[in-house]
Amino acid sequence: MLTQSKGFLTIWHGLKASGRPEWERWHTVEHMPERLGVPGFLIGRRYMNDTSEGQCCFTLYEASDIAIFKSAPYLERLNNPSPWTAAVAKTFTNLTRGACRRIARAGFEGSYGGAILTIRLVREPDFEENDNTLDSLQKIADELSKIDGVTEVNIGLSDTKITQTETKERALRKGTGESSLDGVIAVEGYEYQLLLERAEKIRETAEGSGLYLSTEIPQVHNLSYLLFSND
Repeated sequence: MLTQSKGFLTIWHGLKASGRPEWERWHTVEHMPERLGVPGFLIGRRYMNDTSEGQCCFTLYEASDIAIFKSAPYLERLNNPSPWTAAVAKTFTNLTRGACRRIARAGFEGSYGGAILTIRLVREPDFEENDNTLDSLQKIADELSKIDGVTEVNIGLSDTKITQTETKERALRKGTGESSLDGVIAVEGYEYQLLLERAEKIRETAEGSGLYLSTEIPQVHNLSYLLFSND
């Protein structure tokens, strides 16, 4: 990620097979340029894998601050979906979405690997966000960055109030079973197979924090498209 990226938005979802080609055209031609036109959005990245079930798509938007994801210009876009957006909304399945504060990082800042492994974090009842927590998560990022083939590690904690805001776009996704996010560890690396082979080691390192954060099954996606803001 860029040094100035203090917040990021993560989106995982599946796609109905018949709608994937049109979704990819929409996402490339209209959707990502529209999002990168919102003040404060810095970079958009789309990742894909070949799973026919679950969540074949992962999108990550970097922003100057997590507050960008509740800003008036962004909400204006969410409440005025284009006809094309409305048409492809029915293609989405099994969606998870969360706006995160970037609270730890390690590795080659500003780099972008050819693949990304994501581990969603779940806050347990005794979880507390404090200086000790942040220090421990930074140590996890440092440790993960030492794994061969890893280029950068970023950890974010989510503000669920932001991504649960009711908008017209969210209403279009009512049928996707949309779920929210507590946090995520994003590990970038050279390529898909390498990260897949290291997935359990990465997960074991993440689970060793003792921070009352449980982990979901790691997912690995290949970089498909990258777009920078013109600002």
